[in-house]
Amino acid sequence: MGSAMPIRSTCPYCGNYIVTTTTPVAGILTWLLCAGLFLCGCILGCCLIPFCVDRLMDVKHTCPVCQRELFRYQRL
Repeated sequence: MGSAMPIRSTCPYCGNYIVTTTTPVAGILTWLLCAGLFLCGCILGCCLIPFCVDRLMDVKHTCPVCQRELFRYQRL
């Protein structure tokens, strides 16, 4: 079970049938790209670009009813 898009699921905490709420969060891929850009000489803030691109970040799925995290979709 894993997708970057919201999915329909039954929440194991509150038991409701929901569509998950997704939020981008920094993950391993984001940090590796940041470090790689920094080592290549992008030290004036350009190394922070991966933190502004949602497609490079992990996705946290939460229940819209009880607000608990159900799972994370990890890019790497």
